[in-house]
Amino acid sequence: MTGAAAAVALAARLALPEMVLRADQLEHVGRRARHHRNPRLVKVSVLTMIAVTGHFVSYTYIVVIIRDVVGVRGPNLAWLLAAYGVAGLVSVPLVARPLDRWPKGAVIVGMTGLTAAFTLLTALAFGERHTAATALLGTGAIVLWGALATAVSPMLQSAAMRSGGDDPDGASGLYVTAFQIGIMAGALLGGLLYERSLAMMLTASAGLMGVALFGMTVSQHLFENPTLSPGDG
Repeated sequence: MTGAAAAVALAARLALPEMVLRADQLEHVGRRARHHRNPRLVKVSVLTMIAVTGHFVSYTYIVVIIRDVVGVRGPNLAWLLAAYGVAGLVSVPLVARPLDRWPKGAVIVGMTGLTAAFTLLTALAFGERHTAATALLGTGAIVLWGALATAVSPMLQSAAMRSGGDDPDGASGLYVTAFQIGIMAGALLGGLLYERSLAMMLTASAGLMGVALFGMTVSQHLFENPTLSPGDG
C-alpha cells in the first residue's frame, strides 16, 4: 500500500504542471489567511463535525446493525448494503435544485431525516425483537440513512464554500479538516459504546444528529445563498 501511494505521488509530481499561486491567491496564504477567523465558516464546520461524528459512531458498525438490529442476515445483508449505496447515489442529483433554491430548508430536511432514521434504529435496538415488521422498518431506516448521509455532505460543503467568501480554498480546507475529525471521533466513540451495547451506540448517533440539527435550525444566515434574494431562499 505504501509503495503504491509513493508511486502515485511520484507519477503526479512528474505528470502534473507546476502550480503557481496568483497574487490574489497569495493574499489568503500563511499569516494572511482569515478562514479560521470567519465565525460563519467556523460554525458550519463545527456543526458538520458533530453531524459526521454522529454518523460514524454507528456507520463503523453498520454491518452489525443490519444483522443484529434490523435482523437481515446472509446474502440479504449484502443487498441491503447495496441499497444503502444506491440510495445515496440517487439522492445527490435529487437535492441539487432544492439546495440551490432553499439551502437552509434542504439541509434541515436532510438532517431531520437522518435524526429520524437513527431514532428508529435506536428504538428497534432497545426493542430486541425481530419480526417482519421490524425488518421492514429497519430496512427503510437504513435506506433513508444512506440517501441522506450522502446528500447532506455536499449540502454542508456548499454552505462552507459560500461562507468562505473570496477564500473558497481555505473554506474547503477547514470544512474537510472538521469532517476528518468527525470521522476519527465517531469511530473512536462508536468503538467505546459498541463494547457496551448497540442501543447505546445508536442513541449517541441520534443524539449527536439532534444536536447538529438544533444548531443548524436556530442559526441565522448560516445557509444563505448570496446569489439569491432573501425572498428566494
